[in-house]
Amino acid sequence: MSAVSLRRLVMPLLALLALAYLVAMVLTGAQPVLRQLVTFEAKGVLSIEPEAVQKITLGRGGRQVVLTRRGEGGWTLDGGGAVEAAVATRLDTAVKMLHRSGPVREIAPQELSGVDTRPFGLEEPVVVAALAGPGGKGLTVRFGALNPEGFLQYMRIDGDPKVYLMSRFIGAEWAAASEGVTAR
Repeated sequence: MSAVSLRRLVMPLLALLALAYLVAMVLTGAQPVLRQLVTFEAKGVLSIEPEAVQKITLGRGGRQVVLTRRGEGGWTLDGGGAVEAAVATRLDTAVKMLHRSGPVREIAPQELSGVDTRPFGLEEPVVVAALAGPGGKGLTVRFGALNPEGFLQYMRIDGDPKVYLMSRFIGAEWAAASEGVTAR
């Protein structure tokens, strides 16, 4: 065989091998495993699922509002009356953030001994949210001042001696929801 006829055979032979490889992949049905994807795991302070929260009591500036979940994607004021859709969306987002977003830092009580915690703003919190699920199970969180850099916000959970540093966006969502409800 001459060199020219060998070159003519190599290209179709390579194409045939590639086609055979593709057919083998289809027949085995094995999908490639994407190892770079990580399964989601909620790391927030709210242990129950966001959809299980049935009642929220919001406190801000001495005023308190009680909200009850009404079916899919809606909230009602305890005294009657619906909550606007935009405010209901903010409430749902705030609850989801508490469930999904973990604290950036947990400050143990030992670290706080001898420290003036008044600048944390937890004695007079910006907003207080008490969440209750089935059987009254839930938690109460108190959002205080922003940290000196302004990126994080101090938060305390009733019954827990730790102080948490949370993303400021979580507290901001609760404050916006509270303003939306009380602005009515």
